[in-house]
Amino acid sequence: MWECRYGKEPLNTRLFVLQLIKKIPVILAAAVLGAVCIGGPYFLTKVTFGPAKEYEAVTDFYIDYAIKEDGTQHTYINFATWDQLLKDDVFTDKILLYMAGERIAADEKTALPELEKAAGITKEELCGYLHATVLSDTRIVTTTVTTNDPGLTMKIEKALIPAMFDFAEEQREIAEVRILQEPAEASLVTLDVRTFRACMVGVVSFVFATVLYLCLYYALDEGIHIPETFERRYGIPMLGTIHSKELKVLAGKLLSERSALLTADKGVSPQQVMAALAEMGIEIRVGRRLEELFKMPEKGEFLLVVKAGAHNGKLIEKTLDFLGKCGITIEAALLWEADEELIRAYELPEHVFLAWHGQRGRKDQEIQTENGNRV
Repeated sequence: MWECRYGKEPLNTRLFVLQLIKKIPVILAAAVLGAVCIGGPYFLTKVTFGPAKEYEAVTDFYIDYAIKEDGTQHTYINFATWDQLLKDDVFTDKILLYMAGERIAADEKTALPELEKAAGITKEELCGYLHATVLSDTRIVTTTVTTNDPGLTMKIEKALIPAMFDFAEEQREIAEVRILQEPAEASLVTLDVRTFRACMVGVVSFVFATVLYLCLYYALDEGIHIPETFERRYGIPMLGTIHSKELKVLAGKLLSERSALLTADKGVSPQQVMAALAEMGIEIRVGRRLEELFKMPEKGEFLLVVKAGAHNGKLIEKTLDFLGKCGITIEAALLWEADEELIRAYELPEHVFLAWHGQRGRKDQEIQTENGNRV
């Protein structure tokens, strides 16, 4: 009775694209939602409720390593060792001592609590503020002091310099230490805030997920959205929709006086459809639902009303199969509550072509007539 089942029906690319185009507002809403959901929390975390401002002081030291008795140079101190040494007692005690200054006697044997009190900072806090690195040249050591107070940052940096010289004097591997660069004041640390990128990540992610969902939804959708789909799938002529211009003409050709209205969709009211058809001058003697035929099967001719856009592909197949076994003939079908804008968009290029073809044909005819008159 029908040409192909909806499960094996090829994808209507044109209809598929038009359905996606109609969902552009949804895709745009998903883009805005993605920017807000991803970029918003990122901005709040990094900027509004982000960490306090930090100030840093960067100093570059040039290390001359000593020469051994055999004429070879001592092995250089690598990055990890410098970073560890800067946070060990060998440096932190000296830094605290220089930070204490005149408030405490220059005695390295001073108790740590007194030293911390005089310096105004604990050793644990100091270790968190210090960092050292070695770039490509192993003789250049870069130290960085980072705190939330520019004054404290410079105070630690000023104490770090003499501590570095003291450390160099105590190490036989180091011959001399020179300062290559010393900051005059602490500089504000610029946060790496990438709110725009976060928003773009949200936009791309949400749009991709939305488009993927819509593609899967429409690719797997077995509903009837345009009359052409029903006719191609089931091989039954369709009158169109209630607003189709050809509805009355096709109804007069396909329906008989004995035709009754039948629907299997629960969302369709037979009485409402019959009233709408009556306004168009199409009289239907009776309207029934499919479950009524289950109780009292009867032979006859019917106009099948199909709800547009519903997931009713399998239901229509079962309905046609049941009616065929009961000897009930479906003369035609009507697409109810269809998306008229979608149908017009689907048929528009064909109408434009026909209109253009008709105008060209009339022009050709006028030219032929004019030439004939000349002859």
